[in-house]
Amino acid sequence: MKKVLLTGASGLIGKYAIQPLLDAGFEIFATTTNSDKQSEGVNWIKADLLNFDDIKNVFEEVKPQYLLHFAWDTTPKTYLESDLNFKWLDSSMEMLKQFKSQGGKRAVFAGTCFEYEFQDEPLKENETKLNPTSTYAKCKNQLRERAEEFCTSNDISFGWGRIFYVFGEGENENRLVPKVISYLNDQRAIVFSTGELVKDYMFAGDIAGGFVKFLDSNVEGCVNVCSATPIKIKELVSLIAKKLDKEHLISFEPKETNEPKVIVGDNTRLAKEVGYLPQHTLDNALDKLIKK
Repeated sequence: MKKVLLTGASGLIGKYAIQPLLDAGFEIFATTTNSDKQSEGVNWIKADLLNFDDIKNVFEEVKPQYLLHFAWDTTPKTYLESDLNFKWLDSSMEMLKQFKSQGGKRAVFAGTCFEYEFQDEPLKENETKLNPTSTYAKCKNQLRERAEEFCTSNDISFGWGRIFYVFGEGENENRLVPKVISYLNDQRAIVFSTGELVKDYMFAGDIAGGFVKFLDSNVEGCVNVCSATPIKIKELVSLIAKKLDKEHLISFEPKETNEPKVIVGDNTRLAKEVGYLPQHTLDNALDKLIKK
């Protein structure tokens, strides 16, 4: 059986990766800070991944052939410029070093669309220029560069999945989709100033499924894990409001913003090389959340 170490397994995307990994025949070892964590089919290991001793102990215990790495700080409103980004950069490289020392062969790490220089056209892995501006994006980009060099030098197959916009069960309440659902369920009106911005949203379960398929392939380098389907914030919010029959509670008052007008990915590599397409439409994925 293929043995994989999964980090961030309790997170927004990581928790959705468990079933696809099981379906693909992986034996799963997952890190957690919760010593009581239990779930069928998963071997949970208590560890602080910012502690190098813990990292060493985990890899010595598991000796994984595969590494799927999601863990990172993504706390809304603070993560973009948090100093924790530097710690996660260092700890992620330490994981790769320990992975190599225990004979690891295939690793896939989570990157971000914020590594790109934004443009109105779909962002492409091997064509669009990179221009990370936040501490978060710079650290992710540095990790990719260092990890690619390390893996090339040590005969490790390496993949880097760039995530765009995500929504799913258990998402932080300050993020767009859960915030809209919460406000409308509580009969609170909500005004949007950035309704004309165009984003690329993908259900967390589909992102996880794409990463697992990526991990279980021979594809290397950068792959956009995205829907490639542009949608205005206004359209997304209106769809949620319509499903809840609360359209009267939303309004849009456009204001000037420094945010890019369009952030949409090209998912040709994901579809044609990895062989993965989203399993949910935006419509039925939202239905899953609204019924919770």
